[in-house]
Amino acid sequence: MKNLFLITILFIGISCKAQTYPLTETDLPENSYRKDINNELPFFEGNWMGTWNGKTFLINFKKIIHQYNDILKIYNDRLIGKFQVKDSSGNILFDNLNITDDKAKITGGKIFPSGKYVLSYVDPDLCLKGGGIFIEFTNSSKTELKFKFMEGSQLIDSECFYRGTPADQRPEPLPKEIILTKQ
Repeated sequence: MKNLFLITILFIGISCKAQTYPLTETDLPENSYRKDINNELPFFEGNWMGTWNGKTFLINFKKIIHQYNDILKIYNDRLIGKFQVKDSSGNILFDNLNITDDKAKITGGKIFPSGKYVLSYVDPDLCLKGGGIFIEFTNSSKTELKFKFMEGSQLIDSECFYRGTPADQRPEPLPKEIILTKQ
């Protein structure tokens, strides 16, 4: 009986380990775990700042571990991002630094072998404005980060507060491309 118990524990341990994958993996079975095995995400954590079009952009990245993704049906280690944008006079244009982690508008996905990390942005406060974000380090000391936002197509329904506003006059919460410095 003791041997059966030990064999069962060993089998469970091997099975759990077999369902853990690195952040670079894409095609994962349900209930698997995309884990930060190589401890890459902590380098992105913290406050990053840059300027674009006279605005100051501050973003805070935080690592979340073992979070369940309802859509992919997997567990993930990933980054979340919360940000603030100020105009040249210091007026706050956008600020979600104090929202809870589960309401973060920027959530991470996977890391490419090149070190580029992909995140998604969805903003329910701006009529579900969204798109993809790519971040990667620009120097070996990992104190500068290239941030690139590629806006997705957006369906503006009758409930949207900026319906009828020309595209170039709609809210611009994120820079299209910017170099950020670790604070």
